[in-house]
Amino acid sequence: MTSQTDQPMPSANPQAPPVSGSAKVHHSHRLLYTIIAILVLANGVLMWNLGSLRPRPKIAIVTSGEGPYWDTVISGAQEAARIYDVDLTVIKTRTDVQAQTQAIRSLLGKGYKGVGVSPISPIGQAGILAELANDTTLVTFDSDSPVSRRLCFVGTDNYTAGRIAGEQVHRAIPEGGEVAIVIGNLDKENTQRRRQGVIDELLERPFNPDQAMDPPEQMIRGEKYTILPTIVDHSDPAAATALAIEAINQHPNLKCFVGMLSYSTPAILKALQTTGKLGQIKVVGFDVNDQTLEGIEAGHVFATIMQDQFGCGYHTVRLLAETARGDRSGLPTFQRRTLPVEVINRNNVDTIRALVHEEGIMPEPAPPTQPAAGAG
Repeated sequence: MTSQTDQPMPSANPQAPPVSGSAKVHHSHRLLYTIIAILVLANGVLMWNLGSLRPRPKIAIVTSGEGPYWDTVISGAQEAARIYDVDLTVIKTRTDVQAQTQAIRSLLGKGYKGVGVSPISPIGQAGILAELANDTTLVTFDSDSPVSRRLCFVGTDNYTAGRIAGEQVHRAIPEGGEVAIVIGNLDKENTQRRRQGVIDELLERPFNPDQAMDPPEQMIRGEKYTILPTIVDHSDPAAATALAIEAINQHPNLKCFVGMLSYSTPAILKALQTTGKLGQIKVVGFDVNDQTLEGIEAGHVFATIMQDQFGCGYHTVRLLAETARGDRSGLPTFQRRTLPVEVINRNNVDTIRALVHEEGIMPEPAPPTQPAAGAG
């Protein structure tokens, strides 16, 4: 007699056919393909988040002049574009409000993820700058326009730099005397603030970056220093030379020139050479170029204020590139990325000249103007 324990166990699913070896292989392949697809998708998401699969952001910068000063600024911008992997468009415009406004307008609606502008007329161009800021991220550089709704400003604290230049005038002519300030135009925020800084320092006024601009056409008298009516050359070096010659002839007690822009000192030196006043009238300038450094070495220029031109271009593009990718951690406090300045005189001119040639502070001229996408 057979016990119950000897009976075979019934199948859980007597209707199910036995699983063949080929079906097992097919199931394994499906599982493998699913795993691979998940890994590919996860890797794609990771690469997208890291920016590897995203299109390179289009960035543009618009200068406010075409002179050699901008070559170093552009070199800094190009270096940042390389490091932060963006497509950079460089537009060098002449120092003309209408021409620059047209260049800015050509960028609207072209898919730029950020634009840097050095405004020529902060008030006169407020409308087009606001329109640009509404279309993309706007950063101002070298010269500011706080009313433009820009993300931030990158450049020199120009009022402070002006006061530093005023300190150099004090040292150049401690006995006092007449001083002539040479400026490109009266609209740009950077040279407005530099000029005011020089005046406030010479008149020993309290430090006030918001000090109202003294009328340029007036003679301003202090206890030791008299500031002559401001020489406005409209960003024309030849005009700067001619107007400096005129000032020398009209003011025999003129003791010192202060040039506000990179071309100002070479233009003033030409005027002094023409009138036989080299070494007799002191010169304090802004920026570094071969003629200015040679003037310092020869004793014809007392000092110049060197700005960080390379850093100006570099940090403008860096901030635009980071913002284009959603990273705002590097934005400066109070919407200003202030760059340092340094006084160059006979004590350190050799060091600076060596630095110029070693690190390329004054590089070869930048490539020709790159047109904006879609611009005619």
